[in-house]
Amino acid sequence: MQKIKLKNIYGKKVEIKIVNKEKNANFITHSGTFHADEVMSSVILLNKFGNMKIYRCNTVTNNDAFVYDVGFGSFDHHGIDFDKIRENGVKYASCGLIWKEFGKDIIDKLKIDLDNTFFESVDKNLIMDIDRDDNGQSLENEPEIKQQSIPNLIGNFNPNWNALEDENECFLRAISFTNTIFNNMIKKMIAKEEAKKIVESKIEESNDGILVLDNYMPWKDIVLASKNIKAKEILYAVFPSKRGGYNVVATPVSKGSFDIKKPFPKQWAGKEGKELQEITGIDTITFCHKNLFICACETFDDAIKIAKISKMQNEK
Repeated sequence: MQKIKLKNIYGKKVEIKIVNKEKNANFITHSGTFHADEVMSSVILLNKFGNMKIYRCNTVTNNDAFVYDVGFGSFDHHGIDFDKIRENGVKYASCGLIWKEFGKDIIDKLKIDLDNTFFESVDKNLIMDIDRDDNGQSLENEPEIKQQSIPNLIGNFNPNWNALEDENECFLRAISFTNTIFNNMIKKMIAKEEAKKIVESKIEESNDGILVLDNYMPWKDIVLASKNIKAKEILYAVFPSKRGGYNVVATPVSKGSFDIKKPFPKQWAGKEGKELQEITGIDTITFCHKNLFICACETFDDAIKIAKISKMQNEK
């Protein structure tokens, strides 16, 4: 069992544990790669409820726990029928749903004379951009959202105008934070350079517009920037999933774009399990994202089959 101790927004100590048995958890979220969505959701929840025992999984059976960003419940935005959206067009993700439900309670407990515009301000300046990113929305049509850049986050370590904090202590905290970002970014940049060599060799080996990787690594930007003529033909990447089985991911049209070259067939959107297997005729396919950019299955052969079937249907 892993745990950390920290102080919540009220200055009280809170303990967060990652438990290895679902029955011991009072909070459940998804396993595998984590995102700002469920990380910030966890921060909101610890401020609302205090100590947390979190279990990370993909199939939920503990109905007594608070479940978020998995399980298709009240605080999961992945269902095909989920359609909650703000007036400005920004879709809700789990983080926004949790803030909407508990944000005002957290603010009220601060016992500060703040009206409802403060709740909306937090949503606009912090929560919305996390939701937008997790839902794959562009910023082009949401100019009012303040995107939280690294310089902005570092600047926020400065003492507030009405705080009695020592400026040097704030500076040291900012150094600690920035050092972590710097080290992580350098390591990621080095790792991406190493990935570039591997991906370029896999591009050369690719057939039928399918890039096959032995394990997940950054590949989209490398494929899009590659000078190898075969790179332009790549429509899908196949690689082992951290959650088990294999992922098949569609290639975007350009760097940073959420538009893709060849989406999976429309009738697959948001389907999973037996229903999806019947629609596709693929024995071990388990999931297709409602936005048609990623599919999951249990075997490598079926991953290749997914890509080939999708390519053929898109060519009709």
